[in-house]
Order: sequence, then C-alpha cells, then structure tokens
Amino acid sequence: MRVYISVDMEGIAGVVHESQTDPTTPAFAAEYARFRHLMTAEANAAVEGALAAGATRVLVNDSHWFMRNLLAEELHQSAELVSGDPKPRSMMQEIDQQGGFDAALF
Repeated sequence: MRVYISVDMEGIAGVVHESQTDPTTPAFAAEYARFRHLMTAEANAAVEGALAAGATRVLVNDSHWFMRNLLAEELHQSAELVSGDPKPRSMMQEIDQQGGFDAALF
C-alpha cells in the first residue's frame, strides 16, 4: 500500500494563532520554531500509523507557506519528503506521480 501525506502547519494540534505558523516575522521566530518540531512529530505519527497499517511506501509533502518547514533530520527514516518550492500542485505535489497512491492523509 502506498500512502500520501500532505502536512500543513495550520492543521496540527495546538495551533491557535498565526504567530505559531509564520516563518517571516522575526517576532514570531520562537513560536514558529517550536511548531516546526510539532509539525514534524505529527507527520511522524501519521507515517508510523501508515506503516503499522501495512504501507510499503509513504510520501510526506510539506504543504505550509514556503513548503520547507518539516525538519528532515527528524522525519521518520521510512518517509520520502517533498519540500520546497515551486510546486505546481502545491499541497498535492507528486500525488499523481510514480504509480499513484492507495491512500491519502491530510
């Protein structure tokens, strides 16, 4: 089973204000850094769930802002990461590539 995971920072637990997700405002730097770790941890939980359900391939697409928020060094080693821009399909980049996917998580 191939699983596609699109992760956007506004969708993670605990986000209640833009300051927690804004990578451009220096005054918000500490909050943004904290939520990058939480975003990566939630992506890892989704990857682990997919693997436990029998996934043989898990692709994680960083879908927030400039699309380079997930901490690659902390991402589950079984996950493939799509990050950065430009991404013509944005939050859905690679969904239709490499044979497609059997399941998608958002």
